[in-house]
Order: sequence, then structure tokens, then C-alpha cells
Amino acid sequence: MGNSYNIVVMFPYPSNSHLHIGHYYCYSVIDSYCRFLRYQGNSVFQPFGYDAFGLPAENYARQIGGDPKTITYANINKFREQMRRMNTTYEERLITSDPSYYKWTQWLFSQLFRANLAYKAVGAVNYCPSCETVLANEQVKGGICDRCDTDIVSKELSQWYFRITAYKDRLIKGLAQLDYPESTIKQQRQWLENLHDWCVSRQRKWGCPIPVDRESDTLDTFVDSSFYYLRYLTNSDDQFLPKELYRPIDLYVGGAEHACMHLIYARFIHYFLHDIGIVPQEEPFNKVIHQGMITKDHAKMAKSKGNTVNPDDFDPDALRLALMFIGPYAEGGDWNDRSIVGTERFIGRFRQFLNNATGSGESIDLIKFEDDITKFTMEFKFNRVVSTFMEFLKYNKHKVISCGTRDRLLGLFTNFAPGFKLETNEKPNQ
Repeated sequence: MGNSYNIVVMFPYPSNSHLHIGHYYCYSVIDSYCRFLRYQGNSVFQPFGYDAFGLPAENYARQIGGDPKTITYANINKFREQMRRMNTTYEERLITSDPSYYKWTQWLFSQLFRANLAYKAVGAVNYCPSCETVLANEQVKGGICDRCDTDIVSKELSQWYFRITAYKDRLIKGLAQLDYPESTIKQQRQWLENLHDWCVSRQRKWGCPIPVDRESDTLDTFVDSSFYYLRYLTNSDDQFLPKELYRPIDLYVGGAEHACMHLIYARFIHYFLHDIGIVPQEEPFNKVIHQGMITKDHAKMAKSKGNTVNPDDFDPDALRLALMFIGPYAEGGDWNDRSIVGTERFIGRFRQFLNNATGSGESIDLIKFEDDITKFTMEFKFNRVVSTFMEFLKYNKHKVISCGTRDRLLGLFTNFAPGFKLETNEKPNQ
């Protein structure tokens, strides 16, 4: 009997009209990792959701002219369509802007307030004139808003804060036990040598209402995303999380840009929930990895640069394999349209090779091949997975294989190209 895994990818902001190639790199490749674990006989919980509230979604709605809620849910429908086309096996569990979810964001605020960890105070804050809201210190880079590149002004305002500084020493001490990338641990340690209480007030409408009478501000979207992985575990409207349903995240995957804010906020909230008896362990994530960045012409993709790649333009399996092949998963790589041509050609040749199988064909010893695929998959070296399949075909393409060998290869390959199918006019057994 296999093991049971809880594997979570950082959920997307539906703040644009479609998923981009970076989403595809994270979601399709980790979907293959989950498929492979199941192929080995394990049970995998693979949840998904949408980080729907907040500034990015509201700014996008303002940009195209419309109501944030209407546009956000239309974007979510488009994202769902793309996830289906991607042939992923994620199970959608929540949307943070649904009342059934944000009631628990408000519950969390109330719990922190009762514990004297949420308070209101007047102080100098970062204010973005374009976004028309206060920003946390971490959302300002060099005096500029990291959302819209507008110069920040300092204002004296009465704002809500979470007393994260009360957990500073514990968060620092906990770094010693984390299975995170070394660069992330280093960044967290540096970020925690200059920790301020977390300003959670936002002067925007598209956000979770702060549950205090006559309060017009909404909560920072990082509050919404600080516990969503726990709500994945339950549909209960009566309890935040029944104790018997708790399970830690065995693998958490997302961009390195979340090394500090999101990952530290999530750790802080999880520590607090541990203190009030909701969860049995302090740390939320048993292991964290970051996927690398996909660039174009060695530059970060941006619409303004005209160098974006739309995943909908390509065959999903060919794109998945091309992204796997682009480089080590933690490093990413530079996109080139020739990559997709190469993987499409390989898929066609591999299909022809498998279709030529007969009942009297040659049985190939696949133990070493399967061991290599397993090793590279478990090490997140998906580029080596693809090259191993390519090398296997290169050395065996002139053989006529048995149906048994074909079926083993097919079962293995469809973890990495889930839409792959053989032609229907297979040769009969001889």
C-alpha cells in the first residue's frame, strides 16, 4: 500500500484574462509529479483555488472598465477552461472572494483581535496615489509601488495591524527546521532582522470586509492567502478546520518572489492557529520548492515588451514536455518556439514506435529505464525525464516491441503527456 500526499501549488490571482506560461510551468509540471506518485500506487490530494480578492484584480477591472466581481469571476471561468485544456487533475476547492471563504478570513481577524494581536493605530504609512491604498513596507521597492510603479507618498493614517513582531523570535528559530531552498531561508532570516507589524488595512472595495462596526477598509489579500491551504481540507461551514481532517502540506510549490511576504505571513498565521489549538504543529509546510522563471530572449516576459507566450497557442502535451525539457525545474529557462517543434516531432515518433507493437514483438527490459524516470521525477529533474524518453526511442526505434512492453511504456509516458493516445488501427496480435 502506498503513501498519502498533500501537494499544493500556490493558487493564482485571477487578475488577468488568462493563465500565462509561468502558471503553465508550475501547474502542468507538478500535475505530472502528482500523476507519477499515483502511478506508483500512492494517494495524492491535489487541491486548487483562486486568490480572487485584492489590488491586482481590482486594478485589472479598473483598467478594462468594469465591476471587479463580474470581471474576476469571468477570469476564473477562463482559467478553469485553460486548466481543463492543460489536462490537469487539480480539484478546485475554494475562491477567496466567496462569502463561504471570507467568513473565515473575518473569523481569523476576530481570533487575532481577541488575542491582542490585531490592533488599530495611527502612524506613517506607504500610500500609493494610483492604487489609492496603503501598502505594506514589503510592497514598496525603492519608494515605488510594486504593483503599478507609482511613487509612494507617506501619510499619517489610522490603520489595522497584526502584531507579527510578537512571533519574531519563534519564526527565526523555526528557520533551522525548514526544508526550504537555502536562498529562501536566507531571505526570511534577513527580512525577520527588520520585522515590523503587518499593516493589513486596504482602502479598496474588492477585499474582505474588516469585521468591525463602521469600518470601511478591507483586508490585505495576503490575509486571505495565509491559510487557504487549511480550508482546502474541509467544506465545513461550522468549523474552521475539524481536528481530525488536519494534514500538513508535504510539498508546497510556487515562485521565489513569495519567499518572504506570503511564506512568512503563512508561517505566522499557522503558528497562531497552533497556539489556539486549531492545528497540531507549528510549521505549515513540510517542504517548499520554487519553480524557475520562463524568459523570452533572456528577458522577463511582459505585455509591454511584446514578448509574452500564450499557452493556448500550443498542443498541451507538447507544451508540457517542452517546458519540462527547458532546464532544471528550479532554474527555468529561455523559451524558444523551436522547443515545441522538437517535442511535437518526438511525440509523433514515439506514437509511431508504440503503434508498431505486436503480440510477437520483442520484450525489452525496462527496469533500468523505469528506475531512471523515477529518480529524475523524484528529484524534480523533469528535463532529464524527457531526455531519458528521447534517448530510449533513439536506441530502440528500429525494434518492433511486444504489446506488454508498449503498455508499460504507455502507462509511464502518460504521466508526463496525459493527453497522449495511440492510433486506433493497431496491429493485431500475431
